[in-house]
Amino acid sequence: MRVLVTGGAGYIGNYIIEELLQNGHDVRVLDSMLFGDDALEPFFDHERLEIREGDIRHIEDLSYALEDMEAVVHMAGIVGDPACDVNEQATQSVNIEATKALVETCKLHDIDRLVFASTCSVYGASELMELNEGSYLNPLSLYAESKIESEEIILHATNEKFADANDLTPTILRLGTLFGWSRRMRFDLVVNLLTAKAVLEGDIPVYGGEQYRPLVHAQDAARAFVAVLEAPREKVDQQIFNVGDNDLNYQIKEVGRIVEENVPDAEVRFVEHKEDERTYRVSFDKINYILGWEAEKDIADGVGEIKAWMDQEDITEYGKDAFRNSEYPYI
Repeated sequence: MRVLVTGGAGYIGNYIIEELLQNGHDVRVLDSMLFGDDALEPFFDHERLEIREGDIRHIEDLSYALEDMEAVVHMAGIVGDPACDVNEQATQSVNIEATKALVETCKLHDIDRLVFASTCSVYGASELMELNEGSYLNPLSLYAESKIESEEIILHATNEKFADANDLTPTILRLGTLFGWSRRMRFDLVVNLLTAKAVLEGDIPVYGGEQYRPLVHAQDAARAFVAVLEAPREKVDQQIFNVGDNDLNYQIKEVGRIVEENVPDAEVRFVEHKEDERTYRVSFDKINYILGWEAEKDIADGVGEIKAWMDQEDITEYGKDAFRNSEYPYI
């Protein structure tokens, strides 16, 4: 399959590129390179990879990138609550308007499949035991709202039939809270940040701690995107899948304890904090049952690999702009 990956130089994107190439697909990347292209360096000379720098908001960049492609994995966007709050107009443009343009351009280019990266944060705050893909959505942030609107754009627009275009098969993946080492490293994610603080400061500050989060390793998330692309059309057409593992629904205080267990001489410190109201436990039965996909890495794996990387590369600072999505100007 010939696959375009928007945002392919990102935290999950580079893992998707690696998985697609390993599975024999031809890959093209469209990325603004806001965070650079270092995450793609291991694949620069790969004969089945083409890298294009461009902006998903520019129709000419989209159209050019979609030429001769069969499928799209749409990762590009402003990711995370703090980053989306930096510039609300930019979030509207990048996360919503660009999605509209992408869908229409996919139709013009007879793209067969579109897989969209959404988030489990669309569930917001819920007292239900486990939320599934049909549960009520309760977004508590601009980021979550932008993902819901994009989901609706994709599913509504691709439901329409066009006589002169192939039917576009869309699939929505709602990702759990990500963690783990990546070639484009992020320390604005809870497991990664607590690990960095534990390694460098011996301190693991847990704010609140009672709130639940569904977690998933970035590499496992990448495998889910490829699994959808390679699945029979009838299994994934117009479908929404939560991406994570039932055993990785953790309270933040439990995450802190796991980090403590895996970083010698670091201690958890609990801080009373009520600012973040999000709490949700999510069911991942659907993706496991329909696609046979399941997570392979747990939190301890993520903590261990981050610690090993920090030690090997002599990482002494986790607050650098390059490690945080919210520190870049989105214009």
